[in-house]
Amino acid sequence: MSEDILQRLAALEPVEHVLVLSIYLDMRPQESGERPGQRASLTILKDRLREIEKTLGPRGDAFDSFHTDAARIEAYLEAEFAPETYGLALFASSGQDLFEVVEAGVPFETHIAAGTVPDLFQLAQLLDNQESAVVALVDTSTLRLFVTRYGHLDEVEGTNDPNTKMYRKRSMGGWKQMHYQRNIDNNRADFARQAAVDIEKLVNEIGAAQLVIAGDEVAIPFLKDALSTEMQELLHDDIVRLHIRTPRDDVQSKIAPLLAELESNEAHAIADRLLEAVRADGLGVAGLKHTRRALEYGQADVLLLAPETAVDLEDRNELIRMATQTSADIEIVEDHTEFLEMGGVGALLRYRW
Repeated sequence: MSEDILQRLAALEPVEHVLVLSIYLDMRPQESGERPGQRASLTILKDRLREIEKTLGPRGDAFDSFHTDAARIEAYLEAEFAPETYGLALFASSGQDLFEVVEAGVPFETHIAAGTVPDLFQLAQLLDNQESAVVALVDTSTLRLFVTRYGHLDEVEGTNDPNTKMYRKRSMGGWKQMHYQRNIDNNRADFARQAAVDIEKLVNEIGAAQLVIAGDEVAIPFLKDALSTEMQELLHDDIVRLHIRTPRDDVQSKIAPLLAELESNEAHAIADRLLEAVRADGLGVAGLKHTRRALEYGQADVLLLAPETAVDLEDRNELIRMATQTSADIEIVEDHTEFLEMGGVGALLRYRW
């Protein structure tokens, strides 16, 4: 899991004369131009590796380690890279016995760097923005379940009993019509209860942070009523109308904007909490100096960072390392004017001295 990778990377201590390669690539193929289908980031990667090599001299431990890492990265891209991946992060250092890969369904901003410790910001941003979610696509007799992981949407096995009937309304009169409709409703409710059990089981298995329901207007109310209180608290407010046979890629295109909006709203709400805490001299600090101090003493509960912050890359990376090592959450806050005016860095605290 990428969370485990972040923890391992944050725990790495610098070793003299040993470099760590941190590589983030936008792996989307070009749609037009002279070479449609070409991944431009791979050309950038080759050029950057040549530039880094020139800084290492013709021999030595750092030079040898770099060549080992470059060869392993090339082999991975040729033989193991999944073509459907939009974003690829690689961290390599043979001197640290390190080779970690994260394949994402969303692109990274292409960035290749060599340093004494890994560059963690885009990985932390991925984990914050792409929390796992369960998507339930349902009609009155069929359930399809999907899981989002780091921008990918994967379908998993759900309730799909081939013996389940498709209940259709017929023209009947009087008491018979009422009785028939009652049987239909009872069967729909029974199916919804079983679907709710399957959904909750999957949510708990993967530790999903969000639940989205999609489907038809008849089935959704039955399912919502059958969900437990815990599941309803995770449920996204918007209901997506989709046919039960909607292809996976179309499901993803409909769901992704909802999850992105939800993450943005949550990040802004946390930034608002920080602003209130700072103004009240409460459980919040802003600015690089105070945030670093809070992390050093284990006070920080949530580290907040803006991608546009003026904090330099080295300091930003060190804040992420300290947050990960002290089990503080990391929240990337985009497009929040007041937070940026505070410097784009801060922390909600567990306690004050």
